[in-house]
Amino acid sequence: MPQDAFTLFHTAKELDRLLRGAKINKVSQPDKDDVYLLTYSAMGSRTLVLSANAENCRVGFTENEKPNPKIAPNFCMLLRKHLPGSEIQSVELVGFERIVKITFNCKNDFRENVVKILYCEIMGKYSNLILTENGIILGCLKNAPLDVATTRVTLSGAKYSLPKPQDKADVFNRGEIAEKMKTFNGNDLPKFLFENIKGMSFPTAAECSARVTLEGGDVAKQIENFLLFPEIRPNIAGEGKLKDVYVADYLTIGGNKTFFDEISAAADNFYSAKERTKLFDSTKKKLLDKVNGVIKKLNKKLQGESEKIAEAQNLESLKLKGELLTANLWKIKEGEEFCVVENYYDEYKPVKISLDKTLSPNRNAQRYFKKYAKQKRALEIIIPQKLQTEKELEYLSTVNFEISQAQTVADFKDIETELVSAGLLPAPKFRKKAENESTYRVYEIDGFTIKCGKNNLQNDRLTGRAFKDDLWLHTKNYHSAHVIIETKGEGIPDKIVEIAAEICAYYSDARGGNKVPVDYALKKFVKKPPQSKPGSVIYTDYKTCFVDPSPHDELAK
Repeated sequence: MPQDAFTLFHTAKELDRLLRGAKINKVSQPDKDDVYLLTYSAMGSRTLVLSANAENCRVGFTENEKPNPKIAPNFCMLLRKHLPGSEIQSVELVGFERIVKITFNCKNDFRENVVKILYCEIMGKYSNLILTENGIILGCLKNAPLDVATTRVTLSGAKYSLPKPQDKADVFNRGEIAEKMKTFNGNDLPKFLFENIKGMSFPTAAECSARVTLEGGDVAKQIENFLLFPEIRPNIAGEGKLKDVYVADYLTIGGNKTFFDEISAAADNFYSAKERTKLFDSTKKKLLDKVNGVIKKLNKKLQGESEKIAEAQNLESLKLKGELLTANLWKIKEGEEFCVVENYYDEYKPVKISLDKTLSPNRNAQRYFKKYAKQKRALEIIIPQKLQTEKELEYLSTVNFEISQAQTVADFKDIETELVSAGLLPAPKFRKKAENESTYRVYEIDGFTIKCGKNNLQNDRLTGRAFKDDLWLHTKNYHSAHVIIETKGEGIPDKIVEIAAEICAYYSDARGGNKVPVDYALKKFVKKPPQSKPGSVIYTDYKTCFVDPSPHDELAK
């Protein structure tokens, strides 16, 4: 949102109309920047979010509550001490600054009425929430950074003071606006308004500029009318960096526009989507960084194991040299650096063998036998290790595929659980309450249900719970989701199998290809090997079809 005073002024007016007289039932602080107040009025319960997040700072209603931490933060405890049971007297903007003032009628310890004010300073990275009584600060959400603390104290017990005002014309003083407009040189009006009139972000200044008639009109009055008395039409509009939520229909903002009945509803829709996207991206990055970090280490380990195996390829030649030296001890003189002997295994061809001149011929032979034994033992250890490393890499590539296929934050839950069980992520400090299992992708066609897993744990659940006569599908030689067609004892038409195979191919590594091979077999022929990784199965008695990948979204439930 262009979180300027223009937007906050009309947001505060809307909240004042809806919340005046509302009671505070509950206070929570799900994260370090957001405070939730559960309000109750004649219109029912609504949750008011006060966010001091640098990117998403706002004041408004929300329908998307977050889970609370096990231990409430200090500011939350302070608000719980003072606000529950209180009544909201008013919600208003302080002057035309980006500060929303919420006034509460509370009871003190002696059951006397006292007024407490919560200042919501919506100022980007300097956003803050400050609770006061009689002008004295009771506490604040954030401690002021050093560059602010030198000019303004926000400590408990200090007197609350407003931030230093900007040298701009006040919207409520038409004379000041008129004086500022006299200095306009006729070049860039949006920039001029942005730099000289209080309370306008640049998009708002550009919109005001588009609505102002410079010739033959009272410019100051036009600016005042736009800022204080616009036609309220909350909407989400714009593309790219201009995509935002606006309190009015900005003529200067193009793209598709979605309109809402309330400013808070538009803001909640916009910021909830923004937060979901940010959470999705951050969770995805965290998981990818962890998995790719392990893959990098395993690749380095695999390279080392491969090099050691390559070094041991001359294993038999070491044994041969030891035997030839033993057979020709009588020919070899001490102090020689090499000798040439006949290889009776290969038509008596001459073989040149390097010697350690400090050792006797017999000890040189024993040296080759020791090297042979050492490398043989190393191979016995390294080859299984290399196979295990390759299996780990193969498994992690399936996890990488799952992460890339995820579409919502909920899709990451099973992946995180899987990585915790694999020891790649630390176990949570607190045991979470039992959560509902994440849902499969489900499709309905002609009375048949097709289910598609989203990750390895889901694949295990889906395949493990299928009936023996259900049909199981998986791409051949590619990572893919497990797909089940529920038969319910009926024969499955080829058309249904083809559609399920297309879905399976789409949710696989072969999504971008054509004629992808997909194996299918009855569930009774699909087994999970003991102690195998999640999502691993073996199967027999299968057939293969070739299909073009398709998500078939039109069939999804």
